[in-house]
Amino acid sequence: MAKTITTSFMGDANLGLFGFATDRYCVVGASPKNPKKVKEALKVPIIKSSMLGTDLTGVFSTGNSDGIIVADMLSDYEIEKLKEKVNVLVLDTRYTAIGNLVLMNDYGCIISKLIKKEKNRIERFFGLDCAISNLKLNVIGSLAIATNRGCLVYPEIKENYAKEIERALKVKVDIGTANFGSMFVGSCLIANSYGLLVSNRATGVEVARIEETLFGNKIK
Repeated sequence: MAKTITTSFMGDANLGLFGFATDRYCVVGASPKNPKKVKEALKVPIIKSSMLGTDLTGVFSTGNSDGIIVADMLSDYEIEKLKEKVNVLVLDTRYTAIGNLVLMNDYGCIISKLIKKEKNRIERFFGLDCAISNLKLNVIGSLAIATNRGCLVYPEIKENYAKEIERALKVKVDIGTANFGSMFVGSCLIANSYGLLVSNRATGVEVARIEETLFGNKIK
């Protein structure tokens, strides 16, 4: 059964800005308030890594169980330190906020139109089909969060766009908010198939909806 814990990074409620989790590892730029409980909840090793000299690892990277995506603006040192722990795909792009532009799990990937020229490289690296998002808002990674069991997206999304995400990631999609009404759920949360990290700003109703969505069932 998946476990939910309440935590923060340096007192900030926007947990997704500081890292992301997969079913094999979790990358963070800063130490969570209660690191032991975080590791127990996610059931994966915690990799600490700065990005562009900041703690905003969740903004500048994302990935799945097979690897991590970053922009080439990271320093050589940051990239090499990551490669000691996980496979790394370095994109040659002027867009550095990769975590805001990519939504993925172990079954698929959907990317912002801003980095559509990187589609083939991402597909080859991960061995996955990669779709290009049709959302007018180009920050799909901050507007949604996905595990291998479900995907939560912002409430105003049109049904056909939600279905597009569902086809790409091969999990059921539902809508919801976090942190007392924020639509940027990807920036608010960290989750994998085993656990969920939320802030104390999330309401009980929000947490229940998030849990129900992210820990649901993969589409057969």
